[in-house]
Amino acid sequence: MIDLKLEKRWALAHQLIADSERIVFSTHISSDGDGLGSQLAMLRFLEKLGKECRIFNPTPLPGDMQFLAELGTFEEYDRQTHFDWIKSADLAMVFDIGDYKRLGRLGYDFQKACLPALSIDHHPHPSPNGFAYSVHDISACATGFLVYEYIKYANGKNGSEGILEPEIAKSLYVAILTDTGSFRFNNTSAETHEMAGELIRSGVKPYDVFEQVYESTPVERIRLMALALDTVKVEGEGALAWFTVTRHMMEEAGAKNEHVGGFTDLVRSIKGVEVAVMVHEKSDSQSRVNFRSKGRVRIDELARRLGGGGHAFAAGVLLEKPMEEAVSLIVSEILVEIRIQLNH
Repeated sequence: MIDLKLEKRWALAHQLIADSERIVFSTHISSDGDGLGSQLAMLRFLEKLGKECRIFNPTPLPGDMQFLAELGTFEEYDRQTHFDWIKSADLAMVFDIGDYKRLGRLGYDFQKACLPALSIDHHPHPSPNGFAYSVHDISACATGFLVYEYIKYANGKNGSEGILEPEIAKSLYVAILTDTGSFRFNNTSAETHEMAGELIRSGVKPYDVFEQVYESTPVERIRLMALALDTVKVEGEGALAWFTVTRHMMEEAGAKNEHVGGFTDLVRSIKGVEVAVMVHEKSDSQSRVNFRSKGRVRIDELARRLGGGGHAFAAGVLLEKPMEEAVSLIVSEILVEIRIQLNH
């Protein structure tokens, strides 16, 4: 029996893929486990079908995901080296991006090459979002869940039987593990656990993957975390916790941008805190802001008002402001949101 829901969701994308021989995969700037695991799983699956595929990403493979290079080749996009291949491709498949702009220069070159782009994603999207085609479901726990769904759809009546080889299963497990916060965030559903169970039956060893993702922390990240946690401030009757990461801290710790990931989640764990905010100084006139909510205060609308985006309870924005100005703006704005939404 044909699953009409899946048929409606995937029929066009499936035809685009079937009609393509050369396919480029990409994900967002500062890639993460969901984007990387999704593109790697799709690449391995389509290569089995005889497609010629390459992964070009706008930024390098982050340190905590280096182990994925054992499963496939991730290339940092270089226009001089890669543009001719893009011009010869039939389709770009872009994973885990809510806004075309997050492809950076690579997105511009897709357009220059007149290469149609198919987005597979679970983030809220602006309208229009810049992609010619989209498979989009904000209820999905991760983009990796949608890739898993497509693989089953493409395999027809056999579903996932016989196609979740260990490399594909591990890539998909990384995607859902990282985007659900190790299955503890409120985007974790019964279907998420059912998918995880099938991946484990296909050869995934949960602790081995967890260790590679979360227990291979470089000492520079720990040093930076100590400096950042020393700046934590709690306001709004304990509902807001915010902190800063300065360029001086980065230099003192010998840290890289990729080492900042997860800090906001840690601060959110403070008892009584509803929203945690990190303001990361990028330059004299630019600051990156990350919001994390425990689930009672939505922060996506605020992020979008300020020019960013994300999920209801996990969002961010890049502000063209010095860090002190960014802190002043963000703290005042989020305190207003907390008062309104919690009726304080």
